[in-house]
Amino acid sequence: MMFDDFQGLSHLEALEILSNESEIKVQSALLSLTGEELENMKRDLISIKEVVLLKEFNTEEKPEEQKDDEEFVNIITELLFELHVAATPDKLNKARRKAYDWVKETNSTLAVEAERNITEASDEKEDKQDEKQQHEEIKNHKIQTEDVLMLSIESLAEVTARCIEQLHKVAELILHGQDIEKSAMDQAKVLTALTIAMCKEVSTLSQKFISCLIRAGAKMKAEVLNPHVNTILLEGSNSATYIQSAFQLLLPILQICHMQSSTNKATK
Repeated sequence: MMFDDFQGLSHLEALEILSNESEIKVQSALLSLTGEELENMKRDLISIKEVVLLKEFNTEEKPEEQKDDEEFVNIITELLFELHVAATPDKLNKARRKAYDWVKETNSTLAVEAERNITEASDEKEDKQDEKQQHEEIKNHKIQTEDVLMLSIESLAEVTARCIEQLHKVAELILHGQDIEKSAMDQAKVLTALTIAMCKEVSTLSQKFISCLIRAGAKMKAEVLNPHVNTILLEGSNSATYIQSAFQLLLPILQICHMQSSTNKATK
């Protein structure tokens, strides 16, 4: 599984450990509260939960066309800045740029090949040599399509792993930055926007990969090409699911930070 190869699962498991530890602390802290103080805290925790446990991520929607390739970078950078934690999306941006460069290079190569095929077709003669050449072109075309499929899956796995790593890093910084001005509720809202941006980005990448695949497989029959298209769609969906799962693991972390922050304010 390529997601594991890019340490995506390792970061997800590490985030799950932080989440479980924080959940234990939340339950323990609740036991120390009584009466109105307990009820108020429960309301606060439920409010944070309602932000994090989104009913709809709308990842099934067709992603909006970005104005430029750097729009996602700007959005992610701005959202991380809003969190007031020392996190930068360098690794995520590098993986994403690698994917976009590959799409651009592949589309350029396919365009050159398509033009060459048109030129060759106009000069083609009906003989056995041409028949053999056509057979080789179809064979090479199939190999190229398989390459597009595998590189698409690899790119999605890498970008997804970097998204999980980013959320893991943010979780660690939030746990160790409880004196920051940003409230847990505000952080939850920013992290929601961050997660939605990540999910939309993997959806956008999936569509770009599918476009490359369809161009590469222009001469293939639908019954051969469609399973490849479905594979990329499935990988994109799985990527969004991983990202959403990682995001929801942040809930106890945000809750315990809110409780500790409230306690610190009360003792001052």
